[in-house]
Amino acid sequence: MGAPDTPPIFRRGHPSGYNPFTRGLMPKRRDELERTWTALPRLDAGGARHAFLLVLSGPQFGDIFPLTTGKDLIIGRRDDADLVIGDDAVSRRHAIIRVEGEGAVLRDLASANGTFVDGTRRIDARLSDGARIQIGGATTLKFVWADELEARWQMKIAEGALQDPLTGLYNRRHLEERLATELASAQRHRRPIAVLLADVDHFKTVNDQFGHLAGDEALKMISFVLRGAIRKEDLLARFGGEEFVVLARETGLSGARALAERIRKAVERSRCAWQGHELGLTVSVGVTVSSARTEFHPGKSDRELIEAADRALYLAKQGGRNRVVAVQVPLQDGGPAQS
Repeated sequence: MGAPDTPPIFRRGHPSGYNPFTRGLMPKRRDELERTWTALPRLDAGGARHAFLLVLSGPQFGDIFPLTTGKDLIIGRRDDADLVIGDDAVSRRHAIIRVEGEGAVLRDLASANGTFVDGTRRIDARLSDGARIQIGGATTLKFVWADELEARWQMKIAEGALQDPLTGLYNRRHLEERLATELASAQRHRRPIAVLLADVDHFKTVNDQFGHLAGDEALKMISFVLRGAIRKEDLLARFGGEEFVVLARETGLSGARALAERIRKAVERSRCAWQGHELGLTVSVGVTVSSARTEFHPGKSDRELIEAADRALYLAKQGGRNRVVAVQVPLQDGGPAQS
């Protein structure tokens, strides 16, 4: 069978089919099967090598793009690009790459921010194994020739750097990188962005009464429930301990509050089976939304957004737990406006 006309992107992934109740795999939705891959394609046997682009930095860190030999492939931000890069500083049609032999030819398409190969701005360049390509503000790509075993190893390294080992969710490091990028983009396009900070209520009681293994199982269950409650475009991460963060693009205060309520109710309805016991858990959720009018300051604005969500979470805890409190930022002199 010949290679497909447009190579798919093989993304890092979490075990979204994991069911903590049955220890089995649940069938994925059709859109998940079409949009997300957590394994590499079946390549030729015998250690045959193939061309890939590996994302070393930027919002899609760890993604791997298999490249089709002898075909011009557009790299850009547009949805109809062959290799879509979700970096706001990447041009819609940024560059074109064509695999020839054991190398590739790269050509810049008059991009706004240029294309750099191994640190030098280039209009066109011949790529060999290991060449590094910088495009946009944060994205670095590596051109590699690899067999299936090497490519899987590359993905495993990327997954380990991005994922929380217990839950399979994104970790705090990746969240902070994505938040800074998404917030800058939201301010540039004058669109709101919401942060939801969820904390498991009385989690210490679970550990004290049933042990830390039960606590770990409870966190896996809640992670599974949260995945099912959020939208496919939202980013979900374990922030630390029993805290989780959802990053929701283009979502105003009312929409973010509705999303938080859906999360709260989904957790409240769920049960974690543990050694003959059914553990009922709840979460409190602090919600904040960055106004599109707010000026973005790298390292400051993203920190302030998390801090505002944390203050909202504190109010939810003080209000009796198992509830949602939402505040808008920037905060007014009189304090946060609650809803």
